[in-house]
Amino acid sequence: MNGCEKCFGTGSLDAGVDTRGVPLTKPCTCQVARDIIRNLNTAWAGLSSAAKVDETPLSGRLDSNLYITATDDTLRAHLRHVGLRAGPYWFFKVATDSDLMTAWLSSAAMVGKEILDPDVAPVSADKATLVDLTDPPELLIIRLGVKSARNSAMSEVLLEALYHRAHVGKPTWVMDQPTRRFDPSHMAFSEDSLRHIQQWEHVVLDDATPGLHIEMVGGTPDATTSGTSSGLALSGPPALTGQTRRFDMPTAEPKKPKAKRKGYDK
Repeated sequence: MNGCEKCFGTGSLDAGVDTRGVPLTKPCTCQVARDIIRNLNTAWAGLSSAAKVDETPLSGRLDSNLYITATDDTLRAHLRHVGLRAGPYWFFKVATDSDLMTAWLSSAAMVGKEILDPDVAPVSADKATLVDLTDPPELLIIRLGVKSARNSAMSEVLLEALYHRAHVGKPTWVMDQPTRRFDPSHMAFSEDSLRHIQQWEHVVLDDATPGLHIEMVGGTPDATTSGTSSGLALSGPPALTGQTRRFDMPTAEPKKPKAKRKGYDK
């Protein structure tokens, strides 16, 4: 039950009348909070329960292509931070490499062809084609490393998804894990896909060693900065194309349970 003291559970507030005398309403902050939480969990189940971080370098990059290295828990924490501030109507989607394969093979299953891939049986009816999965979101986040059953087309399916997003002019984030990097040993790897994402900034939220830092490729070779306005320390460029900026980040802290919540926790 919604015990909001502003709207008394209705989810809306009086906003006066229009020029014709028709009463107007606006959403209450409690309803906006519920819509934002629903939007987070629609994009990635359970995202609203992720750990809290005070800041993230992903902010301000919703319209940019990014190559991200992170564990699932870390990515969830940073996505939660971004999603809470993007509003209830931000259309983003987190899809795995297994989801891409399922969508790609589903059209064959629908016409009665035999599918020899245990990861896509039964085929989901809500992903009729790869385009149906990858086209609609404003931002598509592809989590690599979930697909476990081998399929020789996996690398081509990923490449097709990347090319389609580029064709429609929409941003994509591709994520690998610190212990399963996107290299020739990866099931979804291809040189064409690697060349495609190497043009993007590389954000390293986690690596194989303790601690948390960010690396981003881009900028000018001589742009070395320290003591930024955000309080994050930046180091000089390593031996990579362009500039790599490293941010020392605090670790995500688990959310503390609350007896009663009003609005939403930023």
